[in-house]
Amino acid sequence: SSIGSSIWAGARPFAQAALAHVSSRRGCILSSQAAMGGEEEFPVAWVANETQAVHIRRGLVYDSGWPFRLDIPVEYQDWIIVAVCAFIVFLWCSPCVCSKLQNGCSRGFTRWVYTKLHVFYWALLYLTLVIIMFTIGVLPDWTVDEFTVYLEAFTVWILENMQKAITCFCIVFGVMLALKFRERISFIAGMEHITVFRFSMWKFLGLHTKQRPVELFIWKVEGLQSAGTKLLKANDVFIEGHLGHNEPMRTRVHNNAGTGCVIRESLQFNIDEAYPSTQLTLLVKDQGVMGSNELARLLLTTRELCGIEDQTGKRRASFEYSEDSFVLLALAPRGSIWVALAPVEDFDDSERAPLMSDDALMLAC
Repeated sequence: SSIGSSIWAGARPFAQAALAHVSSRRGCILSSQAAMGGEEEFPVAWVANETQAVHIRRGLVYDSGWPFRLDIPVEYQDWIIVAVCAFIVFLWCSPCVCSKLQNGCSRGFTRWVYTKLHVFYWALLYLTLVIIMFTIGVLPDWTVDEFTVYLEAFTVWILENMQKAITCFCIVFGVMLALKFRERISFIAGMEHITVFRFSMWKFLGLHTKQRPVELFIWKVEGLQSAGTKLLKANDVFIEGHLGHNEPMRTRVHNNAGTGCVIRESLQFNIDEAYPSTQLTLLVKDQGVMGSNELARLLLTTRELCGIEDQTGKRRASFEYSEDSFVLLALAPRGSIWVALAPVEDFDDSERAPLMSDDALMLAC
């Protein structure tokens, strides 16, 4: 009838695709040409008959000539093949894997296998063949020829993409190597004191941090070496500071300072007590015509800065440039610097230094 013909015209593409898959991959009895040889005159009942003819999966069966068979959907059989192949690859790589482990069984297996590698791999070769044949035997929709075709196709795909894989591996290895030796690389490049990415996850998430402002007072520097680029002129000294996420800070240039000069300047920055290992780098530099040269440097961690703060800025009602108010620190490779550290008194309670509350009580008394 016309209604049946219209229904078949709509269902025909899906039936063709299903029968083509069954006939090409799993050995259907009827060929797709014989099944589809009716054009528009094919009855609708044919589709129902072919649907009923689809194989019904029975799960674990024992009546197929093999001790048992896994009569399960094709997709699950494919995943079983993939899992078996991954297990076989792990067995072939087990000597390398066990050599990296630290438990007693792994160390004992490693000592044994490296003395009998030829025996191990010959035995593993026969075991691989047995495992593959047994797996193909219990999976009714897989054959040895089909497994060989898929294995060959996978090998060809691996070889075709080997160059891309090696390139990606080299990039990942280079990034991991750079991250592992980032401190040495930055030291060789002379950038160990520079923070390239000023990003804080705590600030990004809006979480509270122990960050507070402090002020570093620099009184004077002494015993500096002469700049190697200047033979007939004294050093033009200035000091540059780097600390974590803070922007670089600099004093003014003191012309014709020579081996020492009085600085009498201060630098303000924020310290985060949650990261006590963060370093403050003070660079004593000589200003030249085309740039600057480093004369000496001082490295102080946040923990050391808090110790200097306890000595010089915790409980002092007045401040003056004298030896009693400063701490003498040695520079590298030579020279010395006088510094003092005090919390910054802000009117904003959110930035008020915790130590200033004690000072306010002392002054009130």
